Amino acid sequence: MTKFHELKVLNPPLTSTQKTWGVTMMVLLTAFYFFCEPFEPVYPSHKLRDEYDYIVIGGGTAGSVIAHRLAELGNTSILVIEAGRHDYDHSIRIPAASISLLDPDKNLVWNYKTVPQQGSAQGFLNNRMTLPLGKVLGGSSSIGDMIYGRGNPADFNSWGAGWSWQDLLPFFLKGERAMDIDSSQYHNTNGELPISRGEEECELSNAFTSAAQELGLKAVDYTSKEQIGVSQTLFTMKSGERWSAARAFLEPALNRRYKVHMTTNSVASKILFSGNRATQVVFNEDGVNKAVRATKEIIVTGGAIETPKLLMLSGIGPADELNKHKIPVVADLPVGKGLKDPMKIWLRYKSDNKVSVTRDKLTSAKSFLEYYFNKAGTWSETLQSQTTVFIDTKKSSSQPDVNINMLRAVALPNQAEILGVKYELEDSFNAGLYDSNTEGFTFVPTLLHPASTGQVQLRSTGTHDPPLIDPAYFSNEDDVNTFLAAIRYVQKLAGTKSLSPFVSEKVDYPANQHLYDSDEYWRHIIRQFAFTAGHPSGTCSIGKVVDSELRVKGVEGLRVVDSSVFPATVSGDSTGVLYGIAEKISDIIKKENGQLSD
Repeated sequence: MTKFHELKVLNPPLTSTQKTWGVTMMVLLTAFYFFCEPFEPVYPSHKLRDEYDYIVIGGGTAGSVIAHRLAELGNTSILVIEAGRHDYDHSIRIPAASISLLDPDKNLVWNYKTVPQQGSAQGFLNNRMTLPLGKVLGGSSSIGDMIYGRGNPADFNSWGAGWSWQDLLPFFLKGERAMDIDSSQYHNTNGELPISRGEEECELSNAFTSAAQELGLKAVDYTSKEQIGVSQTLFTMKSGERWSAARAFLEPALNRRYKVHMTTNSVASKILFSGNRATQVVFNEDGVNKAVRATKEIIVTGGAIETPKLLMLSGIGPADELNKHKIPVVADLPVGKGLKDPMKIWLRYKSDNKVSVTRDKLTSAKSFLEYYFNKAGTWSETLQSQTTVFIDTKKSSSQPDVNINMLRAVALPNQAEILGVKYELEDSFNAGLYDSNTEGFTFVPTLLHPASTGQVQLRSTGTHDPPLIDPAYFSNEDDVNTFLAAIRYVQKLAGTKSLSPFVSEKVDYPANQHLYDSDEYWRHIIRQFAFTAGHPSGTCSIGKVVDSELRVKGVEGLRVVDSSVFPATVSGDSTGVLYGIAEKISDIIKKENGQLSD
C-alpha cells in the first residue's frame, strides 16, 4: 500500500504534449468514473402502500440497522422515510473525499446554524455555529470521519437499568465485522459492518503513538473497557472504501423480498394520533404531502435536532412551548431540553517532512489512477491518523474528558468557508496553507463531556423551517478550562522527541489582545474558534422523554432510537453507540413479536 511519505512528484518533467494527453485522459476517466459507471447501490423501486407494520423515520445510522433487523421478522412490512437523498455519490465511498462532503452545495447535510452564541463562536459569522449533520441515506455515517467508537463504561452510569456498557457490549459486537483487528472478547468478525484500522500505517501516525507513550500513556484498545491511553483508531472502512450504515444494513434490507420500502427527499412533518396512540406519519415528498399508517409502531431516528422538532410539531413537548405555537398538547414532556454538543479545535503545525495530504496529492493523476484501478493510494486513506489518544485532564477518573486525534493535513480546501469563519478573519485563518501545498498536520482535541447545556426549540410550525438551536457553548467555564488543559497537553506532544522532528513551525491563530501563548490568549482563541464535533445528543433523554425501552412516555406506538435519547455524552465518536442501541431495540421489538427468546 502506498504511504503518504512515499508519494513523489513524477519525473522527468512532462512535455507540453504529454501534459495535454494527461489532462485529456484525466477528464475522460473522471467522466467515466463519475457519470458513466452505473451508480451503486441499486435500490429497488417500490410503489408506497397506504399501510405498513413499522414506519422508521430517518434512514441514518440507527434507522438503517432497525430496518435491516425488522426485515428479519416473518411477514413484516417496513417503510423508511428519509429526508435526504440517495447515497448515489461516489465521493461518499472515497475515504479522502470526506473533506468535501460537508460542503452545503453537495446537498448531503442539514447545515443547521445555531442561534447567536454569547461566549463562543466569536470568530464565526454572526457568532453562529454551523452544524453540518448528515442528510442522506446513512446519515452522518455517510459523511463523517468514519471513526468507530463505543464510549467509556462510566458514560453509561446515568442511563438506567439495562443500559450499562456491559449490557450493550453484545449489541456493539453483533453487527461488527472486524477486518484486521486482533481477535478478542471485544471484537466480532461475523457482522455486517466492516471495522478496520484503515490503510497501512504511516510514519506520522507511528510518531504520534510514540509521542503519547513518551508522556506516559499506555497502549490500549479504546473500544474495550479501558480507554485512557493511546490506541489504534478503528474506522468503518474496507478495502479502501467507506462503509456507511446504509451500505452495510439498509441496502441488503431493501433487497430482501420487498419487505422494506423507502422514500427519499421526504421530510416528516407530523405524527398523527388516534387517542394517545401514534398511528400515522405525514410527510412531504418532493413537495407533495402524503400520509402513511403504521399498524404496530412508529420509530423516530432523526437525530438530536430533527427528532425533537418532529415530536414538538406532533404535540409532544413542553406545554408552554407548544402553546406558544398553538399546537395541541398530546404529551407534556421536556423534549428539546438537555442538548449537549461536544466541541473541538484545530492546532496546526507545519512540517519539512513529506508526510501529509496536500492539494497536489489529492488532485494528482497518480492518486486518481491508483484509486480507480486498485482502490489504493491517497484517495483510499482517511485523513485521520491511525492513532488516537484519550486523556483525563483532571487525572481523577477512568473516564476521559478529552480525545485527541490528528489530521494528516495542515489545511483543507474551503475550510474557513465551510466552518463559517468571519470574512475579515478568513485570510489569517487559511494562511494560504492549502493553496501553497504546505506539508504538516493538525491536532484535534475534542471536549468529550461538556458541562454546558442547551436546548432545541421550534422556530415556527413550518415543516421546512429549521429549529432554534442553542447549545449554549461555554456557558459553563469548566469547559474552557478543560480545553485549555487539552491544548497544553497537545503542546507537550508536539515537543516530544518522537514528534518534534516533524514540526518545523506552528500555525498561529489571528492575534488577539492577550500575551501570546498565555492562558488568557488561549481562552480567547477557544471562545473564538472552537467548533462542533458533530455529535449532539440528549434532547429526548432516557427517563425524561422515553422509558428504558425508548418508548415515548404518555403515548403508545411511538419510539425514539437515536442520539437524542442519550442521558449523557459518550467518550469519543458516538456512531458505534448508535449501532449498539439500534441493535438492542431491534431485539426488544423481536421479543414483542415472539420471535426472540430471552
